[in-house]
Order: sequence, then structure tokens, then C-alpha cells
Amino acid sequence: MAEKICTIKLDLNKGLLGDNPYFMSEDKAQLDIELYDQQEPINVSSYQSIQVEHICQNGRIVKGFGSIVNKEDGSYILRYNYHGIELEEPGTIKTTVSFIDQQTEKYLPSFEVLSVDKNMNRQMNLLAEGEGPVYLIELSRFGIVQGSFGKPPYSLDEWTTAYNNIVGFNQALAYANAEGFTHVVVPRGTYSFCYSNSNPNGNEPYQQAGLPITLFSYQTLDLNGSTFEVIYDSINRNPFDQASTNPVWKLAGSLILINECTNTHVINGTIIGDIPNRSFSDGGTGFNSERGMEQTYGIYFNRGNAFCSVKNINVSMFMGDGITIAAYPTASGSWILNPTAQSRIAYPGMANASGTIVQTVPGAYISDKFSLIQGEHKQLQMRTAGGYTRIPLIQNKTFEYLFYNSSDVLLARKTAVYLQTVTVPLDAAYVRIQFRNEAVGLPSITIEYAITKPQSHHITISDCEIHNNHRGGISGGADFTSIKKNKIYHNGMDSGLNIPLFPDSTRYAINFEDSYCNDVTVEDNHIFSSFNGILLGAYHIKIRGNSLSENNGIRIYNNASALIEGNVLDQAGFSISTTVPTQERHILFLNNVVNSPTFSLQPINKTTIVIKNNRLNVNSMNVTGDVEFDGNYVKSLFGSSHTDYTTLLLNVKKCTNNTFEDFNYGSHYRFALTKPAYSSHYIDNNVFRSVSFNSVNLYNDLEFDCCTFFNCAITFQVSNLAASSSLRFTDCTLQDTYVEAGGRYINNVTNGGLTSKASFYDCRVILTSSYSRPAFFTLADNKPEDTLNPGVLPRRYELYMRNCELDIAVTSNVVLMKYGSGTDIKQPRKVVIEQSLIHVRDLTKFKILEGSHGNNANYEATLIDCTFIGFTDLPAPTYGSLNVYKKVLTLNSSAPSNDVPKTPN
Repeated sequence: MAEKICTIKLDLNKGLLGDNPYFMSEDKAQLDIELYDQQEPINVSSYQSIQVEHICQNGRIVKGFGSIVNKEDGSYILRYNYHGIELEEPGTIKTTVSFIDQQTEKYLPSFEVLSVDKNMNRQMNLLAEGEGPVYLIELSRFGIVQGSFGKPPYSLDEWTTAYNNIVGFNQALAYANAEGFTHVVVPRGTYSFCYSNSNPNGNEPYQQAGLPITLFSYQTLDLNGSTFEVIYDSINRNPFDQASTNPVWKLAGSLILINECTNTHVINGTIIGDIPNRSFSDGGTGFNSERGMEQTYGIYFNRGNAFCSVKNINVSMFMGDGITIAAYPTASGSWILNPTAQSRIAYPGMANASGTIVQTVPGAYISDKFSLIQGEHKQLQMRTAGGYTRIPLIQNKTFEYLFYNSSDVLLARKTAVYLQTVTVPLDAAYVRIQFRNEAVGLPSITIEYAITKPQSHHITISDCEIHNNHRGGISGGADFTSIKKNKIYHNGMDSGLNIPLFPDSTRYAINFEDSYCNDVTVEDNHIFSSFNGILLGAYHIKIRGNSLSENNGIRIYNNASALIEGNVLDQAGFSISTTVPTQERHILFLNNVVNSPTFSLQPINKTTIVIKNNRLNVNSMNVTGDVEFDGNYVKSLFGSSHTDYTTLLLNVKKCTNNTFEDFNYGSHYRFALTKPAYSSHYIDNNVFRSVSFNSVNLYNDLEFDCCTFFNCAITFQVSNLAASSSLRFTDCTLQDTYVEAGGRYINNVTNGGLTSKASFYDCRVILTSSYSRPAFFTLADNKPEDTLNPGVLPRRYELYMRNCELDIAVTSNVVLMKYGSGTDIKQPRKVVIEQSLIHVRDLTKFKILEGSHGNNANYEATLIDCTFIGFTDLPAPTYGSLNVYKKVLTLNSSAPSNDVPKTPN
């Protein structure tokens, strides 16, 4: 068979004539040698045989012998059969041929005829691995010339060579496809190409008719370590650009095109675009300038592709994307069933069990008939009908396909969601779309959707280096796209050449922005040095195991579900945009490490988020809404070196099992974890270490359950200045922590008759020798009651404790409740402690209340059924009242250890 033969021309004086072949051994493969002397053919009958010697990477030498063969035309040729030769070592690095003289039986000088890369044993076993027959492109046969032409301007010969290289590669790929080759190998080298435009009226990129390298189905283009370069001139027109009135820099193009293909792949090489050869000298700054040009692409997956991939490719320097993945279905035949706006109107009606349309179901609407072609429409999918927001506004989320035969008999009804693929019954003649639970009583509804053949699917980009592209690295996308184990960097920047930036903020490493892809996985990539990192609006999203830095991180647009797991975000964040109001959306953010100044998520409508088991090193945070925040470790990114005022707000439905640390440097960090009293929010089992709760004022009444506070400051929130406020703690531990109230009323003389109350139930309050503040419950309200406006009632402050343990081991004076700044002032204050244990190590350092003059006579403290450790009585205050009732037990400091409150670790 022709595909089994490699023919070379060898001159006894000049060596190899023409291209150095890349030849893989396989069963029945053969090497034919045409012999020349001074480039004139000679009769090989004087030679007895040839010896072929393969030198393998590990040094082993494999030898075989060939002989003279009389061809059908009467000529003779030297032939070597590879059958039976075993080249199992990893790589044959040199193959030589020696000739044996028939007269003397002596070896003549040998010639190296095959130079093979170190991955030869992979190539040797292609057939065994199922990759199919291999074809090494014959450069001279198709007019392909190696070489790099550098910077512009270029000669006509150079332009012609670049254009002919495109033509030659397309001819070679077509030949390989026709002859049954599935693996096409490029002889290693550097090749130059150029864009073209055969439309004289193609002034705009979308009007141009270019010629890219175009692949076929079931074909792998193996660059074999080669470099493909695009030559470009922004000033002098490319002679293969037939437009004449547009700016020269508007010539667009794709280097490699994959269109309507199945099982097509590009592997093993380097692709360099046009950016290094552009001048950017037009002076423009907007989209209609060379700076705003974005229509050149490295590898372009157009429409109707399936099971295709790019692997081991280094792609850079294109004005649009290094790799672009379109979503459209095949354009062949009748690919869309409802192409017009009229066809997207549905009318009142519900198909009953027999398929008859009835008018008895409110909110039910049904479409017109969409004709099906048997044998062509085997599968269908609801896609977008256009627009930026891709998800159709279906109130019920699901809809039904109703398949009928030509006799109007209902064959099947299939419930589906957006972008779900369904199979068409064999005898179906048409289909209707059934909607339910839409607005009642309308004469019709219009929903933007399209029923089409399935769009492109299963595209994989792996083990590639994608960098220095003008607008972005990868855009998409097709259903079930996988982007994994790539190095993606410096896209949407200056391409490393200090070129002007693309004039829009949508510059990215990866961009699937518009919710028209069913599923995309971004996994184990290194993504850095770009404006945006990952922009995804695919319907279902998985982002796992990536490292992102020096970019805006991950942003999720319209979609239904997202799993963000095991990523590292260094100076890169995570954010979401709103989705359509009818779409239920679930986002899981799990086991990630975030080192970023900000972390902000505010789901609305039907979006829910689970944020679990992450390490968040941030300076500010704004997480609100339907969020479950569980098992996270949150710590300040800059710690005490942070000097800007920043807010950290958690106003979520569930906040459990988290640790917050290092947000207590003066008032620079303003932290708020909010659970409105008596709400369904759930805050439980969190640990706070050195945290200042002095942030926003969203509510007047907050609660904490089963939480632990170390060295914290907890400030009352007061949203409504005219209403009372409260803080309630249940089963909490507070060590070296203080509570502050009244700060919202500094200099306020108009609001009165209200109470700020801190309540503690089953709590442990521990003040160690490290505690240096003057009080546990500090009052910041600086207006005495007699300075309020006439008729304004006093503001009251209360502290209530029940079933609590107080362990006071301070070495400096501390008061349980006290005005916090300067001389005490006249304000009603009340302390009530019930059924609690109070352990004071040094009674001279502790007071329940403190009043400095007669103005404080309205202070009162009441202790009921309390147990004292370390003392028997509390001294009476000089001003105010202290009442101790029903004291049933007094212990001394030598009480058994199991009666002494323990300090938490």
C-alpha cells in the first residue's frame, strides 16, 4: 500500500537530496532508496545490498539488511523492509544506511537518512495504541518551505511563501484524509504563515474570507516540536488581502481552524501570532483602532465539533484568544427548528395525556409545531436565542418536549431543562414545547429560546502554555469543555512587549461568560498575570485545583450550579454576578485558600452558596444573603500593618464552626457577624480570636450561640436610634473580651426612653491577668441624662447574667459595668446576676458597679442565688445599690477543682 512506503533520494557524493523523512516502522512498511551520483540517477545493480542501522537512545544498535529490487518499470531500487525490526527503546535518535559493493563485498560510507526525536518509541507504537496510520508531511510535494521571516516589511516572495505554506498544509491534510492517515506529522522546523482575505468588500473582520489551516475529522495534527509563526504588517498591505479601503491592521484571521469535526486534535508544538509584527502606530485608543483589534486567533474551534482537543501546544501573541471554542451546533441541514421571533411565541394550552391541547390549566402555554426531519433530527437541545443573558426566562425551570407523529399521535413527552439533550423518537414528525406555571391569563408568552441540534461538545485543552495574547487566553464554549493542566499567563496585558492594552475590562485568562455552555471544567491550571482570571457563565461549572495569582480571580455569571474546590487564590478573589431571577443556582466554595484583600459575595433571587472548609486571608469581607458559612478559617491578610479602615460583614443564614482571627488592631478592622434576634439565622460554635465587632449597624438586636471569644471587642449594633437594642449570648465563652454599648449615642441629646441590654445565658466570662481594660461592659454614651433635650427620657444600660461562670483573675482594677472614658456620668445602669458562680482572685481589683459621686445613685446591682469563690461578700458601693439575695453557698479558694471554672484553651 502507498501509505506503507517511504521513498528517499540519496546521492553518493552529496548525501540526502530533498527533505529528511520522518519514518515510523510498522508491519510491512518499507524504505525505498533511489541512488544518485552528482544528482544523476545511477543503476544500483552494482550493489549487493544495503544495511540499515538504528542507534537507539540507550545506545543499543539494531541492524537490518535490504536488497536490490527490480521495479515494474525495469529499474532497480534498494529496498529495506521494516517488518520484524523491534525498536522498543524510548527513542531512535539516528538511522543510517550503508551500501555493500557487489564486487568487493565491502561497505561503502554510510549516510544518515532518518533523524528521529527522542519520543520515537511513542511514534513507533501509534498503531498499537489505536492512533491510526501515520503520515509525515512531504514538504516539497506540497510546496511547503521552512523558515522564519522576522519583522516587516516583507518581500513578495516571503508573503507568497507564507501563503503557500497555508495552501500546502491544507493539501497535505486533505491528502492524508483521503488516504486514510489519521495522524499527520510535521517535519520539525519553523514555518511562516499569513492571514488572507479573498473578499474585495471584506473591510470588516466579519466580512473577510480568510484561509486558515483546516483540519478534518478523525485527524491529529502533530507539530512534532515545530514552530508556526504568523507574519503581519500593520502598515504595508498583505498582497493576499483583497480589501483595499480599510486600514491595513484590520486584516483578521485564524491560523488553525477546526470546524464540523469529530475526534480532531492538535498536539506538540509552538504557535506564535501576529502581535510581535504589529506596529500599533495608528494612534487610536478605542475599539476601532489597532489597539482594539481582537479578531486574530491561534486555534479556532468553530461550530459542530465533538471530542476534539489541543494538547502540548504553546500558543501566544494573537489579538483575540490563543484558543477560541465556539458553541454553535452544526450548520448542516435544518439545524434550528424555530429560527424566527414568531416561532418563539407560546399560546394558552396544555397537552393532556393523549396529546390533545386543552385550556383548563392556568399558566400553561404551548408552542406551535416545529417540524422534524427523520434521520436528521436525532437529538435536540434548548439553547439561547440570542442576547447577553443566555438562560431563558422559564418560570418553572423545566419544560416538556411533546413529540407527535404525522398522524398527530403523541409519541412521547420528555421533561427537560435548558441545554439538556434529549433523543427524538424514531417516527416523530414534529415537536411542541410545553411550559407550565407561567403568568396566568395572558393571550401568549414570548420566551427567548431556540430548539436546535446539540451544540459543540467535549472539547479538551490540556498541558498547554497559553500566554501573551491581546484580549484573552481561552474563550468558549462548547458543552463539556475541559481545560486542565495548562499554564495560562499574561493574557489581556501588554504581551510582554509593552503594547497598548485592549480597551475593555473584559481581558482574561479564560472567559466563558454568557451561559451558553452546559458544562465546563477548569482543573489543575496555573493562571497568573492577567487582568481577569476565570470568567465563567456556563450552566454547570467545576473549578478545581487551580492556582491563580496577579488577577481578579474567579467570577461566576449566569448559571445553575458551580463547584469551586481546592484552588489557591493569591491576590485573586472570587465573586458572582446575579443570574436571571427564575433560575435556581447553587454554588459550592470548598477547601480553597484565598490570599486577597477583599472577599465579597451577595447572592440574591434564587442563588444559594455554601462556603466551607476554606482558608481566607483577607482584609475586608462582605458576605450576605442565602449563604452557609461553615468550617472556615478567616484571618487578616495584613494584620497590624493594615492602616486603612475596612469592613468585614457576615450577614448570612448560617455561620457555624468557623475561626476568625486577627481583626482587632484599633478600629481599622470593622467586623460584623450578624444574627438578628429571633430570626432563622443560625450562628453557632464559632471561635473569634482578637476580633473587633465594631462594624455596620444593620439591626438593633443580635444573638450569639455556642461561640468562643478571645481578646475581642463586641460593640452593640444600633440601626434605629429611636429603639432599644440588645446583645444576647447563649452558651458562649468570653475570655479577655469586653462588650461596649452607647457609641451610637455620642453627643446625641434627642433620643431617649430606650434600653441597651447585654444578656448572658450559660456563659463563661474569664478575665485573666492579661486583661487591661477598666471594665467588662463599657459604656460609650457621653451624655448624662440631665443634658438631654427637655422631655427626652434617660437612656438605660443593663447587664443580665444567668447560669454563668465569672472567673476574674485581673491584676489591675476592673469594673463589671462602667462608663468607659473619663469621669463617670449620670445614667441609669442595672446589673442582674442569677444562679451564677463568681470567682474573684483579688477582691480589691474588682467591682460590680462603680460610682464616683451622688449622680450615680441610680445605679443598681442585684445578685440572686450566686456562688462566690475566693470571697464571702462584695463590698457595698459608695453610690448606688448592691443587693444580694438567697445566697445559698459560699466557697473559699480551696474549693475542689471540679467546682472551679476552667479557662478554655
